[in-house]
Amino acid sequence: MGREEPLRTLMAWLEPGAGESKGLERRRPGEQGSQDGSATVVRTTASAAALEVIGMGGVGKTTLVVEAARRAVARGWYPGGVLFANLRGHSPSHDAAPDETLDAFLRTLRPREEPLPVLAEKLRRWRQLLDELAAQQRPLLIVLDNVRQAGRITELLPALPHRALLTSRHTHPDAIRHRVVLAPFPPAEAELFVRLRLREPDQDSVTAPDRVAMPAHEEQVRRIAELCGWLPLALRIVVAVLRTEPDRSLRERVDELARNLLDGMEDDDTDAEGRPLTVRACFSFCYGHLATSRARAFRLLAAAPGQDVSTDAAAVLLGVSVDAARLALRGLAGMHLLERSRRGSHELSETALEHWSMHDLLRLYAEERGRIHMEEDGRATAVVRLLHHYHAAARSAAAIPRATGMEEVVSVLYAQRRAEVWLEAERVNVVEAAISAPASAWRVDLALELEEFFSKRHYHAEWARLAAAAVDACRQGYGDRRKEFRTLGDLAEALTGLGRFDEALAALDDADEVAGLLGHRAPALVVQQRGVVLAEAGRLEEALRSYERAYALFHEAGDQAGLADTLRRIGDTWCGLGRPAPAETAYQTAVTYYRMVNDTPGAAAALGSLGNTQAALGHHEEAIESMMIATDYAARNRDVGSHIIGLCNLGLAFHSAGRLRESMEHLRAAEQQARMFLYHEDLLGAVLLRLGLVLKDRGRFRAAHAAFAEAVDVFRELGDAQRLAEAEWTLTRLRRIMERQRLRRRRRR
Repeated sequence: MGREEPLRTLMAWLEPGAGESKGLERRRPGEQGSQDGSATVVRTTASAAALEVIGMGGVGKTTLVVEAARRAVARGWYPGGVLFANLRGHSPSHDAAPDETLDAFLRTLRPREEPLPVLAEKLRRWRQLLDELAAQQRPLLIVLDNVRQAGRITELLPALPHRALLTSRHTHPDAIRHRVVLAPFPPAEAELFVRLRLREPDQDSVTAPDRVAMPAHEEQVRRIAELCGWLPLALRIVVAVLRTEPDRSLRERVDELARNLLDGMEDDDTDAEGRPLTVRACFSFCYGHLATSRARAFRLLAAAPGQDVSTDAAAVLLGVSVDAARLALRGLAGMHLLERSRRGSHELSETALEHWSMHDLLRLYAEERGRIHMEEDGRATAVVRLLHHYHAAARSAAAIPRATGMEEVVSVLYAQRRAEVWLEAERVNVVEAAISAPASAWRVDLALELEEFFSKRHYHAEWARLAAAAVDACRQGYGDRRKEFRTLGDLAEALTGLGRFDEALAALDDADEVAGLLGHRAPALVVQQRGVVLAEAGRLEEALRSYERAYALFHEAGDQAGLADTLRRIGDTWCGLGRPAPAETAYQTAVTYYRMVNDTPGAAAALGSLGNTQAALGHHEEAIESMMIATDYAARNRDVGSHIIGLCNLGLAFHSAGRLRESMEHLRAAEQQARMFLYHEDLLGAVLLRLGLVLKDRGRFRAAHAAFAEAVDVFRELGDAQRLAEAEWTLTRLRRIMERQRLRRRRRR
């Protein structure tokens, strides 16, 4: 069955004595006494003798509690027996009334007694029987399935030592103190479920035409689990349906399922109440209990592009106030039709941090309902409203005014941060909004406006999708040739960042066809960018030839800015080939050209690279001078990233020159700036790594260990596997050195 972890939780709670010593509920003999003076229950606000298992429809709540009850009885924990009642909380019929459930329980416990006519008398008799069983040390386990309104069954809940297990799609914090939230299977458990169910009962009857048993198709097993959203009910139905056609290949049947997902999750069987056994029907029982406004919210949320939606964005989509949107969203989450999470920086407002997502199958169901109610929901208008919201906010975040001069740097950096942090949190939704909307000029403009943001933050996956959609829009007539050329260049850069070099080169082939119509500079830019792709692919000799060709084209056109960029890249390539001497010459010439066109950011980058090359050649004083100028340029351009890198490189250059005090001053300054601006966590890790190396060389092993350990934490949090491996390897080597030192000291003693 799986579910071992939640089963362990339930069994630990069901074990006799669990929680009884904690004063969760108390018995006072004689108080509000029964006729014989036996103990009566003094009930707390929320029942401590009850535990509810909650989760979305089809997640397997009933199966879990029934299995837990079976195991508890098998272990002899509840000699009084188990009482089960389905309260029909999400059935087409009405909920089971409390007196109906009480009648069933009383008949089970005392079958020969006459039925009682009044609810109050039934409750009195129920409590009396519970007390009698407790006095006889025969605790009872009660299972109340499919509870919708806990207030209706509060009087049914027992006190310890009896216990009650409830299942519900609602959370009832006021009535039930303990709960287990059940989610869909973990992916590995869902795949195991599919694999095992495909084998039974007769493996020979479940084979593909090539006589290979279906469980051998691991790729298809994974697809089945993913298509079902790892939901137990969907998995159970789909596997049963797949087994009915053993003469067809598994791949063919899974492809068919993917094309008709909810339709493929229907079985001819029915459940214990005679309800159709389908995923759609399971969801409909919950949907049918929604108030009109919440049903509309549920349907419209399925139309929101992206993986989730913030409370702010949901308010725009629904066309209501933020407070009204939050009430609707929390109500849907209380019924497990939505999942709530928090995403983004603490600098965002609460309503921007708060995000809501929907299970994939629920989204499909909500989408179906939404198409039926499209007109009354105002669906088309709502979606357009949300798309304009994303577009306007993204453009605002991308169009931050830049400061000139160090006196403004801190205030402008923080202003930029407050705008960018929203875009960082919502970038996936912004891209989905642009792609899901019909091709338009604003999609192209948005892609071009966000190119600096995506490039600077290395969000290559989102950038590639948006750039590809912008190229498509240009080809449909929503952008001129120059915009098409730029978007193709952006697509190539994003694909390069993803390591998809052949696709990047193909995009540049397309850009080359457009470039011929745009003057001399455009073809040279294509050749230069081709060199970048080849260099990133490790094809350095080919990259160098591309750069040399680009240099010739820029020289022929008299383009000094193009010459500067190309020379800097030529220097990078010579460094990659292990040739620092020609790299130094290329960087020096690049700096000259950058100064001629007043490009201080470019000059800062070239000077930084020049300084590193001079340090590699042993020209330490020249390296320090180059890096100091580069750092000054970065400060004047309020380029905090380049300034941090410059300070770090200066620290290393001073260290190589033997100027230890100045080395530590610059490295500590780089660390301080990296900590000051929260969006430079990646730079903080790099600075800490280099700081640790300098501290290790100076014999300050404890301080170096602290720097390396924090660098490991930073890279692990960023998910940067390559630099994490480097930091962990460096930390391990330092620990070995420290251990050898410790052993030597011990031997001396």
